[in-house]
Amino acid sequence: MVDVTFNGMTLEFDVIAFKMDPALKAEVQTAMPAASEQALLDAYMAAHRERFGKDFLQG
Repeated sequence: MVDVTFNGMTLEFDVIAFKMDPALKAEVQTAMPAASEQALLDAYMAAHRERFGKDFLQG
């Protein structure tokens, strides 16, 4: 498994990806097909903030 940094913690990408909105995650992955897991997470966090008006996993 691939580790990523999220909120200052190192976690497996699959653990974080499980909590992502599936439709938004698919959009980000489609837009960035060759990106690393860390780049996908970073882009997802920005897209989540834009779409839902709050940070990913922040209440």
